[in-house]
Amino acid sequence: MNRGQQIELVGNVTYADEEGGKVTIVLGPPVTVDIDKVRPVQAYVPPKRKKPLRDTAG
Repeated sequence: MNRGQQIELVGNVTYADEEGGKVTIVLGPPVTVDIDKVRPVQAYVPPKRKKPLRDTAG
């Protein structure tokens, strides 16, 4: 890893200051970075089942 190299860090946004151009992300400890350095993505949500795995009527 070199200084200035881009890396991907995954965390939850806790605060966004749009006027100041900063966003705070929890990566363990809270980290504040420039808003133009982050890329928002949606969390994975597993698909919902249409019917149960097994019939419970017996």
